[in-house]
Amino acid sequence: MKISKKISLKYEISVRSAKDYIHEGLVTLNSVVIRKDTDTPDDDFQLDMPKKPETDPKPYILKDCGDVVFFDKPAFMHSERHRIGDRTTMQDIAESYDSSLTLVSRLDHMTDGVISAVRSGATIKTQSKLYLAYVCGEMSETVIMDNIIDADKRKKVKVTEELGGNRTVFTPVQYSNGLTLVQAEIEKASRHQLRAYLAYLKHPILGDTLYGGDEHTRIMLHCKSTSINGFSAESRLTQDFIHNIKK
Repeated sequence: MKISKKISLKYEISVRSAKDYIHEGLVTLNSVVIRKDTDTPDDDFQLDMPKKPETDPKPYILKDCGDVVFFDKPAFMHSERHRIGDRTTMQDIAESYDSSLTLVSRLDHMTDGVISAVRSGATIKTQSKLYLAYVCGEMSETVIMDNIIDADKRKKVKVTEELGGNRTVFTPVQYSNGLTLVQAEIEKASRHQLRAYLAYLKHPILGDTLYGGDEHTRIMLHCKSTSINGFSAESRLTQDFIHNIKK
């Protein structure tokens, strides 16, 4: 078995992260640093685990509703930890507030707004989200989409012609200076769904260069509110998001 696989199983991390740690010289066998990911019968590997950053969850908490807790995620923060040595993530914030919490929703690195978590044993019966996005061009009519997303092994997902996916309602709010502020209502979404849908409609999100959007300081997508099992919360970052264009 590969060293990376053994490290992955022993420390409950991804194989990809294990390979990175091997190449960075953080894995030892009998006090000897291992830098090549080879097959070996040995099992006594040690990983010099980087410490997770200390996290204060208070500035991020929006509302604690018992089984459901809502947080505000800023832009340029990952939802989940990819590597042990990464900067603070929303996963860290939720776990530091209550170790029984599991993230329900996730937002892309440059997307901000409401992100939710549930306590152990909670069942999600209903959920919905309201997003805002600044898109390129003038979008003048409400559009409803439920095209299935093909995200298999893709950095950039593909919108298929097959229907029956996650129903999404796009409503234009305001058009100015070549950009439309669009509201998106959705219950749940697959990876990059809103970004891919809007690009498919020829209105890519500002800053989303992966899907054809014009360059900007960030991807202009924001989760304004989230509702789970009748509990809901609104982001405190919405006005900053709306006024980002003026900046």
